[in-house]
Amino acid sequence: MSGEPIKAFGLVINQMRKELGLSQEALADEASLDRSFVSQLETGTKQPSLTTIFRLAAALQVEASDLLRRVEATLGANKAA
Repeated sequence: MSGEPIKAFGLVINQMRKELGLSQEALADEASLDRSFVSQLETGTKQPSLTTIFRLAAALQVEASDLLRRVEATLGANKAA
């Protein structure tokens, strides 16, 4: 399970960003992050800090808890598949 939550987080960020019609650069600007870091999060090569989770949630217009619920749901769906 070591890499699964990181990959799921990246997948959720990518999906939510696209649902809002945001580029990685626009999301990064909204969250006060570097675009390359957002890319690394989406590909699962980096993991977010708690501060980053809150920044991304705000930029994606959701509560941090909602963001993490989506990650948990994605993890559950991957286990069922």
